Amino acid sequence: RTTPLTALALARCFTDAGLPDGVLSVLTGPGRSLGDALVTDPRVRKVSFTGSTATGEHITRIAGIKKLSLELGSSCPVVVLPDADIELAASAVAAGGYINAGQVCISVQRVITHPAVTADFLDALVPKVEAITTGDPGSPDTTMGTLITTDEAERVEETIRRAVDEGAKLLTGGGRDGAIVAPAVVAGVDPRSSLSQDELFGPAVAVSSAEDVHSAIAQANGTPYGLGAGIFTSDVSGVVRAIREIDAGNVH
Repeated sequence: RTTPLTALALARCFTDAGLPDGVLSVLTGPGRSLGDALVTDPRVRKVSFTGSTATGEHITRIAGIKKLSLELGSSCPVVVLPDADIELAASAVAAGGYINAGQVCISVQRVITHPAVTADFLDALVPKVEAITTGDPGSPDTTMGTLITTDEAERVEETIRRAVDEGAKLLTGGGRDGAIVAPAVVAGVDPRSSLSQDELFGPAVAVSSAEDVHSAIAQANGTPYGLGAGIFTSDVSGVVRAIREIDAGNVH
């Protein structure tokens, strides 16, 4: 509903390439009316959906007997252990947390660091985030553009503000100019706060600490989500443990 021109442009690429008429159909409109009609139609044999968990649950209730592929919400954690390459971890988070203004299903939202490396990680991360250039998405100098709507930007701004009110520390960013939210790093975030627990879908990373790998994995699993996760360590056994114990569809 909010970005119909992208879908129409993509469809035009197919037709320009010679795809026969009637093979591909593109319908745009609000999900509540158009989406329900498509999902419940018995002629539709499979539904593939990417979006919020609430909408995914709604689809499962109304779809009837058909195949479903659902990629739903996330609050992706990244664990940084004491033996990690801190520069590499900070570079990866500075990319994975802010690309497309954080509006990515597996965007880095939570970073769980060991206290021994928290300060070094933040010292490495903050300058990289501050180097992200916001502004007109059409400008070649812009490295991070707007959120999809001003309402979404206001929601992200409020979530960051609420985390700070609850005791977290805003190290950089967080201000809003229309639909642009300055890339934010928020440290000392309570893992139980909404900034950790709810899908943010915006350009901010919440940093919390965990005393050991056991508590880090428990914190990574401490939300209702499980789409993606990551771990930085030089210990292969730690990687294997993360793959086995972090409840996520993808562990990087």
